[in-house]
Amino acid sequence: MTADLDIISLAKLNAQEQRKLQEAWVHIYRLCGIDDKASDADKKSTVPDLTAKLRGHLSEQTKSPEAFRERLWASILADHPDATILRFLRARKWDVEQAMIMLVSALGWRGEHHIDDAVIYKGESVAHMPSGKTRSADEEAFLAQYRSGKSYVRGTDKEGRPVYVIRVRLHDPRLQTPEAMEAYVLHNIESIKTMLTFPNDKACLLFDMTGFGLKNMDFHVVKFLVQVFEARYPETLGVVLIHKAPFVFWGIWSIIKGWLDPVIASKINFTSSTSHLLNFIEKSQLQRSYGGEDDWEYKYIEPLPEENSRMQDVEKRTKIQEERNDLARQFDTHTLAWVAAAAAASSGDKTEAKAVKEQADKRLELAQQLRANYWKLDPYIRARTYYHRAGVVGSGGEVDFRAARA
Repeated sequence: MTADLDIISLAKLNAQEQRKLQEAWVHIYRLCGIDDKASDADKKSTVPDLTAKLRGHLSEQTKSPEAFRERLWASILADHPDATILRFLRARKWDVEQAMIMLVSALGWRGEHHIDDAVIYKGESVAHMPSGKTRSADEEAFLAQYRSGKSYVRGTDKEGRPVYVIRVRLHDPRLQTPEAMEAYVLHNIESIKTMLTFPNDKACLLFDMTGFGLKNMDFHVVKFLVQVFEARYPETLGVVLIHKAPFVFWGIWSIIKGWLDPVIASKINFTSSTSHLLNFIEKSQLQRSYGGEDDWEYKYIEPLPEENSRMQDVEKRTKIQEERNDLARQFDTHTLAWVAAAAAASSGDKTEAKAVKEQADKRLELAQQLRANYWKLDPYIRARTYYHRAGVVGSGGEVDFRAARA
């Protein structure tokens, strides 16, 4: 992210969309327990109070304002905070109330599925259990899926989005429980999220259907994927390529397409040859097995015994987290000032136009600092992944989708 990307150019928002974003932040701060009745933002705001209604969609884990705020910032990771909120606004066609209901529900779902304290925190570290402990059957299955090479990120499409390849023939639903499969799916999505930055903040999914048979069909995981991309990770899919689907798949497709939200359905394309794939992915970015020029092949890199040692340094983690909390509080302050200045400017106060720009610039500066802080915090809260070991994701968040470390 560069310094010339203010909030409007970052998201390419028009005036109405900017107001919707500001309304969303007002609702969020009310849920965070900020005394908005005493704030300049609320005095000048015409945003209806939906707090009671939105609280009805909170999970038990996010009932308190403190817990809600903590869960929100945990989900933002290295994103510009606005980018996270805008995903939900766009998914609900800028209906602020519906977008906030969707966001609140998604944050509760993250808690119920232990995204932060298990999926991200443990991840592939289960390869090295503490002395005296053994892996569960689901943890064994989780690792087995990574070792199988059934899915991985390699290269980018023509829009600069990472290509996530799923080799469906390598999936056998009998080899793991639905819970183990869900954990694997969520861990992959959360890993891919760390690779997404504006403007390439969506992914290209390539389902390789070569050799697909009925034994590979898993209706549970397909339905799960549809649900999480629609409701939990909105606006994360850029395009979906279903490559070389055999005749047996078309009867199954008639069932699957009935589950799809129209927005997701519009992103799906069927390809049957290299020339079709080249409409979406440059030849240099496409693996040789698909007719491209990249001769790389997936090989799982096993976790190292001490690669997560920093996760035990509670003192260092706490210090970095406190720095992040302070930056987040500053971001809150300047966001409220930005909302208030925009409200005053829209009512004809010309002196406030300068203040809007000043607050937007300050928010951008803080968003950049929050991103830098996140990458300092990451090794203390996230077990290292295959993508760290392969050199795809660097220590500062830099990404090389063509890294080929063995």
